[in-house]
Amino acid sequence: MRRKAPTSRQRGFLSSRQALVLLGLLFMTPAFVAWVMHNSSEHGWRPEGTTNMGTLVHPARPLTLPAEITIAGETANDYLQGKWTLLYIGDADCDAVCKDNLYKMRQVRTAQNENMLRVQQLYLVRDEAVPEALQALLDNDYKETAVTLLTAGQAEQLAAYFLIDGVPMQGAERVYLIDPLGNLMMFYPPDANPSGMLKDLRKLLKYSKIG
Repeated sequence: MRRKAPTSRQRGFLSSRQALVLLGLLFMTPAFVAWVMHNSSEHGWRPEGTTNMGTLVHPARPLTLPAEITIAGETANDYLQGKWTLLYIGDADCDAVCKDNLYKMRQVRTAQNENMLRVQQLYLVRDEAVPEALQALLDNDYKETAVTLLTAGQAEQLAAYFLIDGVPMQGAERVYLIDPLGNLMMFYPPDANPSGMLKDLRKLLKYSKIG
């Protein structure tokens, strides 16, 4: 028995439904995009157990920073909305690992080319003041990096968010990736290959239209 061809109404319904699906895909949340990429062997997405790509935080952790923390003239929680954020949390003495992480964040952001403005860099400093040597470094080489001081109490409030795989925030020396909805979704160890960080972020920016 020959199957009937779809009527014009049915064709219209199908095209409308397909359009809705495509629209939904277009605005997929960054966390879902990361999950798809994480589980896609086709794209070779293998964050676990490597040093040249990030490790997903699963499930992603919505961040709620202390209300009194301000960054670039706005609350920290508002600052984390709307852009992808590369975050480093460290001490004010900023040793060689700290300097290397600041450098990698800057280079990874700059290498996004036309998508560079969708990414921001943030350095949270666990101290009461920024020493002159660190301020000079930031002024000369990292003008695009937002810097905010954390009191001991504020750092303690953040510690639970960044306790991952049993490694505490203090001394982890990791670079964290926060999506445009304010979710902590990925991190990189101190010895992460910046080319892997670049590829990760490039894929996320390609597949997510948010931020």
